[in-house]
Amino acid sequence: MTKQRKIIIGAISLGIVLVLTALFLLMPRQSDITVEAPAPPREVTPVPLPPPIPSTIVAKADLPIQDVRQLAESALRDYLRKPIQRKDGAIEYAIKLNPDTLTMTGAADGTLSVNIPFQFNGWARVSKKILGQVIQKREDIEGEAIASLALTPTLNPDWRITAKTTSAISIQKAEVEILGIRISLRHILTELVREAVLPKLEDLIVKYITNIDIKTRVAGLWTRLYEPIVLKQEPPIALVIEPLEILAQKLFSDGEKLFLNFGIKSYIQANIGDVSTDSTTLAGPRADLPNIHFVDSLESGYHIIAPIEVTYTTIENLAKPHVEKGHKLKGIETLVENLTLYGSGTQLVAGVGFSMPSLGAKGQLYMLGAPTYDPTTMLLSVTEFDYSVTTQNLLLGIAESVGEGIFPNLQTNVEEKLVFPLEAQITALREKLSDVIADRPIGRYVRLHGTVDTITPEAIYLTQEGVRLPVRLGGNLTCEIILNASTPP
Repeated sequence: MTKQRKIIIGAISLGIVLVLTALFLLMPRQSDITVEAPAPPREVTPVPLPPPIPSTIVAKADLPIQDVRQLAESALRDYLRKPIQRKDGAIEYAIKLNPDTLTMTGAADGTLSVNIPFQFNGWARVSKKILGQVIQKREDIEGEAIASLALTPTLNPDWRITAKTTSAISIQKAEVEILGIRISLRHILTELVREAVLPKLEDLIVKYITNIDIKTRVAGLWTRLYEPIVLKQEPPIALVIEPLEILAQKLFSDGEKLFLNFGIKSYIQANIGDVSTDSTTLAGPRADLPNIHFVDSLESGYHIIAPIEVTYTTIENLAKPHVEKGHKLKGIETLVENLTLYGSGTQLVAGVGFSMPSLGAKGQLYMLGAPTYDPTTMLLSVTEFDYSVTTQNLLLGIAESVGEGIFPNLQTNVEEKLVFPLEAQITALREKLSDVIADRPIGRYVRLHGTVDTITPEAIYLTQEGVRLPVRLGGNLTCEIILNASTPP
């Protein structure tokens, strides 16, 4: 560059400086010198939430087989307390059956096997005509027998329990000789047990099994699920459940108990105060207990969407002491006041009023940014604000359009202070849910047991009132249902 050209450029630069200085000196210092930034609209864009995931509350009901055994044994002893007396032609007999301890076990398919040892005693009398005279002779008899019974119960889709039975009797050789007549008691006792004992035993056991009223207990649980489960009174946190259908496995046994496992498929959400997830319509009209849909296996697990919301006012109050104060922006003393937060579209708006006494300027600045959540630190924040300034103040306009501008320092300060911790709310929600579902009675015959295994944040979004972060809690939820073969529910 020639020396002459350097002199020309220097003169031009000096002229610009002199013009700017003159403008600055001549510029009025009244308060009507303002920065005019149009306020973004206070309307948020609705955000579609992920579809709800059905939960399966697994309910387990078991019936001790010994309960049925004791009831059947007691009723059978009562039934057989008197001798059974029969007459078959010339033979008349009376036999007393004394059952020993009845045994009852269950197979994997739910079939119940029953064995009843018997001690029998009594008498037999034979009438015989000898030389025109009727002679009667009576002999005492005794012996042993074993009756067996197999019963297969079936739970039907309409909640009725039906049962099929097969039976057999085994009698040791038993015979007597009266008046020269040898009488075998095997056939007599076999028919006696088949006609008088086994049908009664079948009726007794079938009655106890088929009278187990599972439906009433499950219907009670089904109805109670519609009632919100309060986790916390202040702020109010409640679970709202919408049961959908009943899944169940076939009856089975481990040898000592008869089991029924079924699952209540449902939607579950958590409401906090007046805040709801709005992800599905819950707590609608109560539906009657549906029929059973049988499946080969059940997978337990619940998914609860809980909306954690931080209002704009709450964040404002936290940040105001750090934002509403004096700042030095590019060496210019600036007073910031009136921090205002709200949602616009999908962005968080931070509006601040400011004044620069040295320039005689004041105005309103709006910064827009997307809120984010850090699951590691559990902090809600805005990491990148954008802003634009239009101004009637020439110096501010030039400063903003050249280089880094005046306001980035203020932007950075606001970003650093608009941070809200959510750890306390998330921890409280998890602890309260864990406490409530750990061991909770639901009515007289049902207990609820559950764990909270995971808590996962969903997509963050804005409402008219604040920033909302739905979190998904997951774990296992089971119910124990108490069955009884003799006591109605």
